[in-house]
Amino acid sequence: MFTRSLPMHGLGGMEVVAWDIAKGLRDEGCNIKVITTCTEELSGHHLIEGIDVYFIENIKIGKYSAKWWRESKRIFDQQFSHHCDTVFSVSSGAYGIINHRSEYPDTQFLIQVHGTAWGEFISKIKTRTLRGFLTSPKNLMWLCRDLLTYNKFDYIVGIGQQICADFKKWPYFSAIKSEKIKLISNGIDINLFKDSRKNTDEIKNKYQIPANKKVILTACRLHPQKGVYNCIQALNLLENKKDIIYLIAGDGSDEARLKALVNSFGAQDYIKFVGAKSRDELAEIASVSDIFLFLTDRIEGLPLNILEAAAVGLPIVLAEQVKIFSSDNIHLINPRDYATAAGKIAFLLSGTQREKVSYIPTEYTLNFAANKYKRLLTSE
Repeated sequence: MFTRSLPMHGLGGMEVVAWDIAKGLRDEGCNIKVITTCTEELSGHHLIEGIDVYFIENIKIGKYSAKWWRESKRIFDQQFSHHCDTVFSVSSGAYGIINHRSEYPDTQFLIQVHGTAWGEFISKIKTRTLRGFLTSPKNLMWLCRDLLTYNKFDYIVGIGQQICADFKKWPYFSAIKSEKIKLISNGIDINLFKDSRKNTDEIKNKYQIPANKKVILTACRLHPQKGVYNCIQALNLLENKKDIIYLIAGDGSDEARLKALVNSFGAQDYIKFVGAKSRDELAEIASVSDIFLFLTDRIEGLPLNILEAAAVGLPIVLAEQVKIFSSDNIHLINPRDYATAAGKIAFLLSGTQREKVSYIPTEYTLNFAANKYKRLLTSE
């Protein structure tokens, strides 16, 4: 597996998916080796949770670069190529060797696609920010590179319905061989994300959550495209703010702007930034929440945070462009329609307290996803 970053680098969605699938394939009996960039604490070879991980030194941490692609190929050739059945490219991680695949005649190549360059380009334009416009040409460059590279892989795996749908439209449909495209949805650990009714008071006390408040949770990177700005605007329209607390879990480049917005509304009493949380911590906070709110502006692949909320049994107020399974618990809203979003949140909060029951379909669980990868790669 080639990936520029893992949860050891930071708890982004791509990082979590990559590591979870590595562990899932390990549990399926596969022998997993991972090549990634170094971290401030880790370099060279390490055995982590039964998986061999090689952290390449002296390259940009968690970033694609010419040196990453060159060095990742060198490490692969030296240590792993002679006993490798499959190269698993997390996003563009294995672009350094795919152009040399003739050197590895007995190896199959798979790329796991988390989002399309074209979808990212559209998302940036929709944010209507100067930064979005200035960085969008980079996505067009990646689009050209992807169109020239995808067909070199044996399998192109989209991690959600949105990505596979994108591949069937311009500019991808005429450039990519449709028989190579496979859908294997992101899967989450349902043993970690679940309701914790028995420990509610203990968990709320641990995170200083008032016992008498209804909890609304958003967990994501604090980036302009992720729509936390929309969430704050919608919550500001609620009438009974004294009855709620809104927790924002995550960090990122948009944090200062979002905090300034909260301060301008005088909403510091009920809107709290709790920072980036580990997976275990996030699972605990989700287990004592009442609503999950995610009004992203992005064209998302398949956000893990939505699957985690569904596994816990939370009702979800979600941006309408996110393609997800149908459920009476998922309420799709135009992310810029703050009044409608506020009305839906108020309606959900006004209902009688109900027991949280997971409604995540089996195909979105980690065990299912790992088994599907194994069957694809072994033709079982």
